[in-house]
Amino acid sequence: MERSHQQRHQRPIDYLRNSINKIILIKVKRNRLFRGKLGSFDDHLNLYLEGTSQIFEYQDDEGNIREEHEDLGSIVLRGDNVIFVNLADNF
Repeated sequence: MERSHQQRHQRPIDYLRNSINKIILIKVKRNRLFRGKLGSFDDHLNLYLEGTSQIFEYQDDEGNIREEHEDLGSIVLRGDNVIFVNLADNF
């Protein structure tokens, strides 16, 4: 592969950097989900989130998947707990 072609590809950290001040979805250990605006992050993937809510998914009596939200405000998620980060703007 040509070097110039390789340089055009972004690294995963570049995608995260481009998501600052955007809404992201994060899954952490123990199957917990958080949604918030990415304020900043460090080399250990510790994430500072603003306007954060924790999302609880459950199945109702009819078998439909439902969501409940708990507003948490500004939080820091430790990078060693992060399983995945969804960088999409719309959820």
